[in-house]
Amino acid sequence: MNSTRRAMLLNPPGQETYIRDYYCSKLSRTGYTFPPIDLLHTGAQFGRAGWTCEAIDAIVEKLSIEQCLQAIEKAQPDVIFTLVGAVSVDEDAEFLKSIRQRLPNIPIIGSGDVLREHAHQWIEANLIDAAALDFSSESSVRYAEGERTDLVDLVYRDGDTIVEGPTSVGKSFAIGLPPHELFKPFAYRFPFATRTPFASVLTDYGCPYRCSFCVMAQLHYHARPMDEVAQEFTHLQSLGIREFALWDQTFAVSKPRALQFLDILPTDQDRFGWTCFTRPDCIDVELAQAMATKGCHTVIMGVETAKADTLEAIQKDFSTTEMKSAFTACRQVGIETVATVIVGLPGESEKDINATIDFVCHLDPDYVSVHTAIPRAGTALRRQMVDQGLVSEELANMDQSGEATVLSSDTLSPEDILRLRKRFNLRFYLRPKFLLRTIWRNLMKPQKLLEQVRQGLNLIARNT
Repeated sequence: MNSTRRAMLLNPPGQETYIRDYYCSKLSRTGYTFPPIDLLHTGAQFGRAGWTCEAIDAIVEKLSIEQCLQAIEKAQPDVIFTLVGAVSVDEDAEFLKSIRQRLPNIPIIGSGDVLREHAHQWIEANLIDAAALDFSSESSVRYAEGERTDLVDLVYRDGDTIVEGPTSVGKSFAIGLPPHELFKPFAYRFPFATRTPFASVLTDYGCPYRCSFCVMAQLHYHARPMDEVAQEFTHLQSLGIREFALWDQTFAVSKPRALQFLDILPTDQDRFGWTCFTRPDCIDVELAQAMATKGCHTVIMGVETAKADTLEAIQKDFSTTEMKSAFTACRQVGIETVATVIVGLPGESEKDINATIDFVCHLDPDYVSVHTAIPRAGTALRRQMVDQGLVSEELANMDQSGEATVLSSDTLSPEDILRLRKRFNLRFYLRPKFLLRTIWRNLMKPQKLLEQVRQGLNLIARNT
């Protein structure tokens, strides 16, 4: 092992607060940020191969382009692993050109949603040398060390040729120990974190479900060994971190594995606080109670729509009845809930969206996150919208949050979709029931109350 080799883990600067990781880039609507999981897992792979890693998160550090370039030059890395995003595609391309001009001989490996469809173009334009299509893979490290064969989940330059490696087929993957200590100093903000600093954790990759609008359905699903995850939590404890966001796209894909995960978490005074994502058909009262006992305080679940035909069309494979049961189960054990919804899905009218607003208000989650339908790279929704002539196959600049990019559906204009999204947010968050509950719950937590007021004002400002 050669400890003199240095890898730079980079989240580039931007004019806005961009979230670029896990192939799902978006504009942060309330200014929230979190340690990028791509950089943590790639840093783990470099670390166990004997490399020394350094991290720059120019978004959180609020670095200018020049400040970021100077920081990279000062670090003198042997390779740069950088995030790029569809939401910031033009800015990222220009920044990579600046790196090439200042540091022409340093190989650059990119990771991001825009590269899942456009990796060849970015390599041909000499913006990057390789694109990681699975940040959990060791191929980025092997490429940085000069290997050019058998590199799975990587598109890369080999001399004058661009090679697209095969897709991994394994059911399990190990990465080593993510370097949380590199990201602990940064002032990340997450709306549901109850303590700082907090960590990003991932125990599996991709998702086995088939939602037509989600890129995760296109990623090969595989899971980390649970003993490695246990070592990661021991490391977090040693760093004094007691809060994490679990970025598994669907917690409890396997209920036995979920219970095994809960078993490794400490209890009592050493207990972590945490947030996770799951589906309404993956959670029941028994599991919710076990999660609450081990510190889970917030669960984010996809609702998307209340229209049965649309749920079937987007391949959600669950019903509104299951939604009601799951949100009720969490409420019974004291776990707060977030419902995610999508405005502008194919075939939905204004009447349908108003019905979803009514349904979600009746469902009464603690929070709602309203998105617009975005044709993300590699998804069935993108193919559908291309076939309908709603978007071009060449479309690269997209914002998953729907904040910067709103596209027509087959039934609604961008103006209609934006108006209905605003209506959704204002109707939900200005309910007396929501306002009184939020104040009551946080009377003894002034810091959290102030943070939620800040986020609420920010959201309302964007919706008026």
